[in-house]
Amino acid sequence: MSEPASAERRRTLRDWLKVLTLTVGLPIVIALMLFAFLAPSFGSGPKDLPLAVAGPEAAVTQLEQGIQAQSPDAFELSTLDDAAAVETAVTDREAIGGIFVDPAGRTTTIYTAAGNGTPYANLLNTMAKGLQAQGQNVETVELAPLTEDDPTGAGLATLGLPLAFGGMASAAILIFLLRGRPWHTLVGSLAISLVAGFVVAATLQYGYGVIDANYFMAAIAVAAGIAATSLCVAGLGSLIGLRALGIGAILTIFVSNPLSGLATGWWWLPKPWGEIGQYLPIGADGHLLRSIAFFGGHGAEHAWGVLIAWIAVGIILNIRGGVRNQKRDTVEADNREPVNA
Repeated sequence: MSEPASAERRRTLRDWLKVLTLTVGLPIVIALMLFAFLAPSFGSGPKDLPLAVAGPEAAVTQLEQGIQAQSPDAFELSTLDDAAAVETAVTDREAIGGIFVDPAGRTTTIYTAAGNGTPYANLLNTMAKGLQAQGQNVETVELAPLTEDDPTGAGLATLGLPLAFGGMASAAILIFLLRGRPWHTLVGSLAISLVAGFVVAATLQYGYGVIDANYFMAAIAVAAGIAATSLCVAGLGSLIGLRALGIGAILTIFVSNPLSGLATGWWWLPKPWGEIGQYLPIGADGHLLRSIAFFGGHGAEHAWGVLIAWIAVGIILNIRGGVRNQKRDTVEADNREPVNA
C-alpha cells in the first residue's frame, strides 16, 4: 500500500473514532447536565434547618417534642436565652427563623424571615397555624420582609443568569479579542464587572423592585459575583487558552448555578450540596445579595470572603499569564536579534 493511501486510511480511522467519541461522550455530558440540575431539586426540602428557640425549659422541651413528632429531622433547634437572642440569631442569618414561648405561657411568638427564602417562612407560618388550631395564642413577626413588588422572592432566582452569563461572556470576549494581553484582560474584566454590577442592581431595585437596599452595596455585590467568574476564566485563558472556556462553563453552568440555592436559600438544598454551593461564586453572591437586601448586611462575612478569594485567584492567574507572556516575548525578541560574526 502506498504511503498516501496509508495516511488517508489513518485519517479516516481517526475521523470515525471522533464520531464514536462524540456519539458516546455527548449523551453522557447531557445526562450529567440533567443530573446537575435535577439532583438538587429532587433532594431539596426541610432537613436540619437551623431554628432558634427560647422560653421556659418545660415549654421548650414540649415544643421540641411536638416539632419532632410533626416534622422529624426537619429542624435543628438551638436553645437561646430570650426573645432578643432569638431575633438576633434570625437577623444575623444564623437561623432561618425562631420561636419564643412566653414564660407566662400565654403567647408563642414565631419569627420568620422571608428574605432567607420563602420556603422557610411558609413552613413556619404553617407551624403557626397548626399551633393556633390546637388553641394556642400565636403571634408571627416577620423580621426580613420581601418587597411589595416581589412578594414571593421570585426575582432573586433570575440573578443566576446575569452572574453566569456576565462572567462567562466577558471572559470569552476578552480571551478572543485580547489574546496574549492578560494585563488588558485583567483591567477589562474588572471594568466590565463593575459596570454590569451597577446595571443589574439598578434593574433589580429600580426596574422591578426585587430588592430595596443600599444601591451602591448591592451593585458592588453583583459586580463581585461577576468578577469572580470572569477573572478566573480569563486568567485561566491566559495560561491554557480556549480550553479555559470549557472548564469555566462546566463549573459555572453545571456546578455553581444548580448548587447556588438562589431561588430557595441554600439550607433547602440537600447536604452537602448546599454548603458546597456557598463556596462557589453564584451561591456566595446570592447569599450576599440577600444579606444586603433584607438583613442590613448581616450574615454576609462568609460570602464576601468567598468572592474575594475567587477574585484574588483570578487576579493571580492573570498576573501569572502576563509575566509568562512577557518572558516569552523577551525570549522571542532575543532569538530574532542578529548574531554578530
